[in-house]
Amino acid sequence: MLALIALFGCTRTPGPSVSPDDVARWVRPGTKDAAGWGRAVHDGLVAARVPVERSSACQVLAVIEQESGYAPDPAVPGLGAMALGELESRASDKLGFLGDDAVDALLDARAEGADATFRQRLEAVRTERQLDLVFRDLAAHQRARVPALGDAVDLVMPRLEERLNPVSTAGSMQVKVAFAQEHPVSRGMSREAVRDRMYTLEGGVLYGTLRLFDHPAPYEAPIFRFADFNAGQYASRNAAFQAQLADLTGREVATDGDLVGWSAGGKPRFDRDGQTASALLALGLDEGDVRRDLKQEKTAAFERTATWAAVKDRWRQAHGEPPYGRVPEVVLDSPKLSGRWTTRSFAERVDKRYRACMER
Repeated sequence: MLALIALFGCTRTPGPSVSPDDVARWVRPGTKDAAGWGRAVHDGLVAARVPVERSSACQVLAVIEQESGYAPDPAVPGLGAMALGELESRASDKLGFLGDDAVDALLDARAEGADATFRQRLEAVRTERQLDLVFRDLAAHQRARVPALGDAVDLVMPRLEERLNPVSTAGSMQVKVAFAQEHPVSRGMSREAVRDRMYTLEGGVLYGTLRLFDHPAPYEAPIFRFADFNAGQYASRNAAFQAQLADLTGREVATDGDLVGWSAGGKPRFDRDGQTASALLALGLDEGDVRRDLKQEKTAAFERTATWAAVKDRWRQAHGEPPYGRVPEVVLDSPKLSGRWTTRSFAERVDKRYRACMER
């Protein structure tokens, strides 16, 4: 109950619960199977243990509309060429001049009974599900050719095939596959089964809704939760913290929502101080507290640390009550995006769709 109160803000009075038919009426006009989308959003909110009301439903609908335009398995222009380019780039990085030969050996083969080569199949893919299935077939083909090698890979590098799969986000809300596979609602399911579920209307909305509301945060407006959906848990909260820290110290502190550095593999790095840690130490805070507290940056527990309290207390003394959220400044880098995209531009577009939904 406390988590739900925090999720929607302490002063907000929840509206009456709504039905799947109510949600369907808020789906963008002209959308195919509006009833199916309304039912999926309703059920997703129930699964996420979020009050089913106009605001929460419109937040989910706005993300669906932005990420896929109401397509369970959205098409991506040039997806096959992107996948081939990524595969060739990885091979070149790992194998040097042998990379091209290795890629040719993989892609010019055919699965048993298939008319097209893997290269031809990749060139023809239009959706992430199609790309996912080609990759799975390619991996299965290689395992069948050299079973002992596959067993050795499983022993030395578990889930290597999963880590190499080029489809890392999927479904109508473009949720990270790893998040879906590790979520409790996927318990007992194989990783492939979770992927298959994400490509369905119901599954894509389920995992997307769980992702959108997976952390309690009393944001002043939904735009900050949209930014978190793009940049990560508590990114907007952390960006506000960074902005306040920069003001207090007069130092440059990036408002990107990451209080510690992150490796290319997505792991936090505590081996050297970033701008946030350096500014906190310059503020005169205890070094042990700072290093320990920053490890909580992606959790609600960070708000119960001495470091959080020190910055907020000093801000109150100087300016009054500090804002809880701020849209982080993050430049997005993805081959699926055309033009320059940032977390701010993403959040603002979703927020515009949210407001239009609320007016319907």
